[in-house]
Amino acid sequence: MAVSAAGVTAEPPAAGLPDFLEYFKRFLRDPRQLVPILVLALFWLILSLLAAQRINPWPIKILSFLTFAQGGMYCGVWGAVGGIFGKAVFAYFFSALLMPLFSGKNPFKGMALKSLASGLALQGLTAAAELISGAGLALIVFNFFTGNGSPVNSAAGIVGLLLALKALFSRGDLLRNLALTAANKLSRGKTPTPLTVNRVIAGYGAGSALGVLLSFISYPYLAYILGALLLTAGVVFTRVRPGKAVPA
Repeated sequence: MAVSAAGVTAEPPAAGLPDFLEYFKRFLRDPRQLVPILVLALFWLILSLLAAQRINPWPIKILSFLTFAQGGMYCGVWGAVGGIFGKAVFAYFFSALLMPLFSGKNPFKGMALKSLASGLALQGLTAAAELISGAGLALIVFNFFTGNGSPVNSAAGIVGLLLALKALFSRGDLLRNLALTAANKLSRGKTPTPLTVNRVIAGYGAGSALGVLLSFISYPYLAYILGALLLTAGVVFTRVRPGKAVPA
């Protein structure tokens, strides 16, 4: 942690893009790590071809759900773009969280339970606004990745929840560092406090779980609409009545 000029404990600057590049360099140094991703891609291809041929019994539907095979690929150009990004995130989830389990490693190593408690703690309007903003962003991302927010694509929400938990627990997490880098750019170098980061991430996890529930309502843009409303409300509440930062 670092201390700002105002005496408020802040997140240490994140490496961000260098971390992201280093993650992919590991694959280039050891091509065997690409095998699980290639197997996953093969599943995507086969399941997509079966769906295109209207061969879609329950076992295929379950596999499509578990592997996020359809994504937003059947929801127009915008849905296809979202599906591609969604598959990239799913592939990261598959390699970063699932594969270590098969080799006896703990992908949640180094997690701090204090981060979970601080992320869920509400201390005034600003704290609630940060949670709401995270939830709204998650709903927008969920709808973007899934295209139509359907149940068969709702694994995107489950992945979002699990990745949020990992980012909340681990200060060295890749996605957490990328989020910090984005926050630094948007705030012109003002590093957010750990409480702010934890609340937004906790809200993102909650919004991802809410997206899964909303997928059972047959309205393709419901998550977009609700997410935009929550994100707008969170930003407005933060601007109108900024709260006092509390050290972690």
